[in-house]
Amino acid sequence: MTEFLVGGDGVLDDAERLLSDVLEAVPVGLALIDGQMRYRMLNQRLAEANGLPRSAHLGRGVAEMLPRIGEYLESLMRRVIESGEPVLDFCVNSKVGLGDEGVVREWQISYLPYRASAGEVVGVVAVVRDVAAERRAERLRGEGEARLRMVVDSALDGLVMINQSGRILMANHRAEAMFDYLGVGMEGLMISSLVPERFRDGHGRLIESYMSRPEAREMARQQEIFGVRRDGGEFPAEIGLTPVRDGGELQVLATITDISARKAAQASLERALKEKTALLNEVHHRVKNNLQVISSLLNLQTRSAPPEAVSVLTECQNHVRAMALIHQLLYEHGDFSRIHVGVYLERLTQLLSGSVSDAGVRLRCRGMDAVVYLGMQRAIPCGLLVNELVTNALKHAFPGRRGTVEVALEREEGGRCRILVSDDGVGIPESVKLGEVSSLGFRLIPTLVGQLKGVARLLRPEAGGACVEIVFSDEPENAE
Repeated sequence: MTEFLVGGDGVLDDAERLLSDVLEAVPVGLALIDGQMRYRMLNQRLAEANGLPRSAHLGRGVAEMLPRIGEYLESLMRRVIESGEPVLDFCVNSKVGLGDEGVVREWQISYLPYRASAGEVVGVVAVVRDVAAERRAERLRGEGEARLRMVVDSALDGLVMINQSGRILMANHRAEAMFDYLGVGMEGLMISSLVPERFRDGHGRLIESYMSRPEAREMARQQEIFGVRRDGGEFPAEIGLTPVRDGGELQVLATITDISARKAAQASLERALKEKTALLNEVHHRVKNNLQVISSLLNLQTRSAPPEAVSVLTECQNHVRAMALIHQLLYEHGDFSRIHVGVYLERLTQLLSGSVSDAGVRLRCRGMDAVVYLGMQRAIPCGLLVNELVTNALKHAFPGRRGTVEVALEREEGGRCRILVSDDGVGIPESVKLGEVSSLGFRLIPTLVGQLKGVARLLRPEAGGACVEIVFSDEPENAE
């Protein structure tokens, strides 16, 4: 065969022109190659794939146009002509273009037998698709998937993707290790198989409920959760759910954390705290008892002491009882970091009222429900201060007359607090100032106020009597 498709005069007839138009319209490279392996017709797409103009191909051999792979391609074409059977979808890649310059291309090629009117195979129809871009995209996609998988497998938490029916689509390395499926894989398992048997009946309903209204959710906030390993062992877990749309399909990414170590540490901490609480409880109980013993000894001593010593011993006993009361309250309430000042002052006032020998003198409290807290280191000087001020008022404010001593607690905005110890007695002379009198108690007041981290003022109301104001800042309710 010397010619086909081109008329004897070298001019395309109408049918051939129509065929040429069809060749240009198809989205792949097409060529007609004769029995001598020469290009007789090809479309522009194939010419561009070979990297040469279409006119450069016509009448020239395949091996000449593609010197690097031409012989191999021609061998396949001869096999098609000889056998009459096509060779389909094989891939080749090479640098195309004449000379040393050119670009590397990758093709997917099919060779189909071209038959003459008599039925004999006289050539080959080459269908060529340049797949270099597709292969590059596939490689990049594969590399991206590999990087994504590496990131997913590097996560410290278990990651499990499930579909709407609850079947596992993907699980990372950490999840497989957590549930003892390393080397086995978890894909295809139902998520309910990772739940202890006692919870499985209601688990399906939970999945349906979640899928009907998917949202990012932390499940551990709702209830305690357990996972079950392949060998049946259970472990406590925290689970977060995140809905993911893959096209139109709803999937859920479950983030799973094994909190066994955290639970064990928490249990150990709770045991240590319980032991510490018991120890502190015992310490405060013993200190309180020992101080009460000292108070009782002082009380016994007053029975045989001379009159001038009874007053001193009573004051010492009141000091001891003020400190013992702090330990008593800490023991009673189980909070060893602080005491409620109002409760403490009210109880202290009750104790001091028992030492009032004059029935005409009343001792009362005001504002003891104010929310004011102090730690033990500041509560002791606070108690000693109030004890000293009340005792001093009882001793000196009412010589031969009736009256009232009041202990008031006030709290202002910003944590500023005040304790007022006032009386309606004879008052304090102008010459008397806190810390500057011979009385040991009055001399100690500035020191105790400093330990309380407060400020004290001596007030002289116009209506008479005296008042000592102590201003300080309390400790927050959540202080430890």
